[in-house]
Amino acid sequence: MAVAAQRGRGPRRTPKAVPSVEGLTPGEADVAIAGPDASRRLKETWADPPGVIGWFKALQNDEIGKRIMGTGFGFFLLAGLLAAVMRYQLLVPENTLVGPQRYNELFTMHGSTMMFLFVVPMMEGFAIMILPFMLGNREMPFPRLGAFSWFTFILGGILFFASYLFNAVPASGWFAYTPLSGLEFSPGLAMDFWLLALGVAEVAAIAAGVEIIIAILSMRAPGMTLSRMPVFAWAMLVTAFSILFAFTPLMVGSLLLELDRKIGTQFFSPLMGGSPVLWQHIFWIFGHPEVYIQFIPATGMISMIVPVFARRPLVGYPWIVTAVVGTGFMSFVLWVHHMFTVGLPQSAMAFFSVASILIALPAGVQVFAWIATIWSGRPVWKTPFLFVFGFLVIFVLGGVTGVMVGSVPFDWQVHDSYFVVAHLHYVLMGGSVFPIFAALYYWLPKFSGRLLSERLGQWNFWLMFIGVHLTFFPMHIVGLLGMPRRVYTYQPGFGWDIYNQLSTLGATILLIGVGLFLVNLFASLRGGAKAGDDPWNADSLEWATTSPAPNYGFAALPLVRSRHPLWEQKQVHGGNERDERLVAALSRWPLTWRAALVTSTVDARPQEIFRVAGPSIWPVITALGLITVFAAEIFTLRMIALTGILVMIFGLIGWHWPDKVTVSQSEADAFEREHGIVVRTGGSYAVGRWSIALLLLIIGIALASFIFSYIYIRLVNPTWPTDNIPLPEPIGPGLITLALLLSVGAALWARRAIQAENQVGLRLGLGVAFLLGAAGLAGLILHFAGLPFDWATNAYGSIFFVMGGYAFAVLASALLMSLFTQFWAWRGRYTAQTHLAVNNTVWYWCGAVAVWAVTYAVLFLSPYLG
Repeated sequence: MAVAAQRGRGPRRTPKAVPSVEGLTPGEADVAIAGPDASRRLKETWADPPGVIGWFKALQNDEIGKRIMGTGFGFFLLAGLLAAVMRYQLLVPENTLVGPQRYNELFTMHGSTMMFLFVVPMMEGFAIMILPFMLGNREMPFPRLGAFSWFTFILGGILFFASYLFNAVPASGWFAYTPLSGLEFSPGLAMDFWLLALGVAEVAAIAAGVEIIIAILSMRAPGMTLSRMPVFAWAMLVTAFSILFAFTPLMVGSLLLELDRKIGTQFFSPLMGGSPVLWQHIFWIFGHPEVYIQFIPATGMISMIVPVFARRPLVGYPWIVTAVVGTGFMSFVLWVHHMFTVGLPQSAMAFFSVASILIALPAGVQVFAWIATIWSGRPVWKTPFLFVFGFLVIFVLGGVTGVMVGSVPFDWQVHDSYFVVAHLHYVLMGGSVFPIFAALYYWLPKFSGRLLSERLGQWNFWLMFIGVHLTFFPMHIVGLLGMPRRVYTYQPGFGWDIYNQLSTLGATILLIGVGLFLVNLFASLRGGAKAGDDPWNADSLEWATTSPAPNYGFAALPLVRSRHPLWEQKQVHGGNERDERLVAALSRWPLTWRAALVTSTVDARPQEIFRVAGPSIWPVITALGLITVFAAEIFTLRMIALTGILVMIFGLIGWHWPDKVTVSQSEADAFEREHGIVVRTGGSYAVGRWSIALLLLIIGIALASFIFSYIYIRLVNPTWPTDNIPLPEPIGPGLITLALLLSVGAALWARRAIQAENQVGLRLGLGVAFLLGAAGLAGLILHFAGLPFDWATNAYGSIFFVMGGYAFAVLASALLMSLFTQFWAWRGRYTAQTHLAVNNTVWYWCGAVAVWAVTYAVLFLSPYLG
C-alpha cells in the first residue's frame, strides 16, 4: 500500500481517562468524548457514496442489513400469495381453480421460497444490521462480502422466479427427490432453475455466515467476554457455523444432481451403480439442520426481548447458551428422522428416533427459562412482547407434535399427510415468523428513529395469531383423517371439506394481518412518533447510540463490565484507565479511513486496530459474474458461463486490489507506542486467520460430502470398482502428490523469508511452489485423460471424476491466488510487518494440497483395502 502524508502533526495525545459524561445519555456521551468535530469527520469518512453508482458501492452494515431484510420480506410476501392460491384451490372438493401441474409448481415455489429466500436471509440480515451495534464495534469485518452476499441473494431469487417467464417452473417439491427430479421425470429447464438459482442464494447465505462468525469472535467491545456476550450473538454464532455445515453439503448434492442432468453422470441411477436414496441423505443432512438454522436465531431474538419487557435480567443465561449450542450440535444427528419410511435398519431408526425426541430437551430448557423470567418480572405488554407470547404458544404446540412424529410407528401413520404439514408450519410460523415480527417491532425504531403504531401492532398480532391457529390446527385433524399432502384436489365424502374451509379462512385472516404490518411500517416511516435513543429501556449496547444510529456506530467504543451494560453500568465508556484512553483516542484518530477494533476471542482484550474496506463497485461485478455462470448453465450456454467465470476473476482481482488510502505511518507508529496496540492499515492478521480458516473449513466440508457420497455408492455396490473397471494405478498420482507436498515446503519457506525481510526468498519460495503446483495439475490432466472410463460410464466413474475434478479446482484456485500474491511480491509490497496476503496464500496453498492428498488416499488407495 502506498503511504502518503496525512495533514497534521500526529495523533493528539489523549487525556488520562474519559471526560466526565455525568447526566448524559450513552449516545450523547459518545459524541461528547469524541468531540463534535471528530464526530462530524467520522460521519463523512463512514458515509456511503451518493447517487446511483454510490448505491451500488454502498456497504454500510445497517444499509446492507436493511436491504437483505427488505428483500427477504418481499420473498415472504410472494410465498404467502402462492400459499393463498393453494388454499383457495382446496376450499371445496374437485375445485378447478388450478390444475395438478400448476398446483405442483405452487407448493414447490412456496416451500423453496420460504426455506431458501425468506427465513435464513432475514435472520442474517438482522445480524448484519444489528451485530456491530450490539457488540459495541463499528462495522462487520468484511463489508464488501456483506454487499456481495446481498447482490447474490437478490439475483439468485430473481433468477429463481424468472422460471415463470420461461414456463419452466420447478414442480418436484422443495425436497427435489430423485428420480422425480432427474432428467427422465423432470425434463426441460424447471429443475435446473431450482438447482442453480437457489445455488446462488446458498452462496449468499454461506458468505454472510462467514462474516457473522468473524464479527462475533473477533470484533466485540473491550470487556465483552464470551460469558457477557448477548444471547442473540451466541445464537447467530451457532447459526452461522450451522449454515457452513448444512448449506455446503446441499451445494455438493445439487452439483451432483445437476451433473446427472447435464453431462450424464450416474450418481442417482440404480441401474448404473448409483442410488436415489443418496440424494435423500445429502438433502436431509442439510434439511433438518435448516429447521434449527431458522429456529436458533429466533430464540436469540426472544432471549433479548423477554428480559426487556419483563423488566428483569434473563433467568438461566448459562443454561440458555448451553441449550443453544447443544441444539446446533444435535440438529446434525437427526436427518434420518425424515427417512423412516425409506427402509432403513431398525437399529438406525431407533437411534434417530431417540435423537429426535431428545432434541426437545434444549428447547424445553429455553422455554422454561423464558417463562421463569416473565413470571418473576413485571411484564409490559407492548407489541414485541405480544409476538413473544404468540411464539411461545405456537412453538410449544409445534414441538409437541414434533415429538410425536419422532416416534417411528406414529411417523409411519402420518408420513406425507397433512398432519406433517401442520407440524412443520406450527414450528416455523411459531419458531421463526413470530419472532421475526417481534424483532421488527423491537429493533426497527433504532434504525428508523420512529416507533411503529402500538394500536396497529396489536391488531397485527391478533390477526396473525388467530390466522395461524385457524389455518394450521385443522390440518392436524384432516391429516389424521387421511388427507395426503401435495394433492391438488379431493373427492367429497371424506369429511375433509370443513377443515379445508377453516384453513382457507385462517389463511385469509393471516394475510390481512401481514398486510396490516406493511400499513403500520409505511405509516411509521412517514410520520411515526419519534423513538428516542432507547424507547424500551433496554439493556444491550445497540441502544447506547442515538436514533437513528450513526453510520460509524460508536465514536468511542463501549467498555463492557456486565451482561446488561445499560442496566448495570453507570457509564458504558468507563473501565480501566488503559482501555478508556484507547477508546477515547480511537474516537479522534484516525478520521480519514475506516478503523475498527479487533479483540481476543475469549476475553475480548484489544489486539489490533485495522482498516475496514471502503465502498466498492467490485462486489456487484463479482456477483454479476457468478449469476452469469449459473444462469448460463441453466440453458447450457458454456461460452457465456466461461465469460461469467472471467468476470468473477476480474471482479475478485479488483475487489482485493489495494485501495488508495491516505495514511501517515508516523501517526500510526505514534498511536501504537502510546496505546500498546498494533495498527494495521493493510488488514487485520487476526481477521485474516479466521477468514482463511473458515474458507478451508468450507472446502473441507465439501470434500467430506464427496467422500460420504463415495462411501455410500461403494456400499451399495457388491464389487468395487464396478463393471470390471481395474483398480486405480496409484504410482503416477503418488508422484504428483509428492510434488505437491514439496510445494508446501516451498510456500512455508516463502512465508518465513518475508518474516525475516528476505524479499528474494519470498519470491523464490512462491515461484517454486507455483511451478511444482502447475506441474502437478498438468500431471493430473494427463492421468485422468488416460483412464479407461469416464464420468458417464457408471456411478464409480462419476464419483471418481467429480472428486478428482473438485481437488483440481481447489488447486487451480490456489495457483491463481499465488499469481496475485507473486505480482505484488515482485513489486515489493510486502514487508515483515505487512504480509497478510502472503500468510493467507500460504495457508490456503497448504489446505489445497491437503485436499488433494485426502482425495488421492480415497480414490487411489482405499480400493486396495477390500
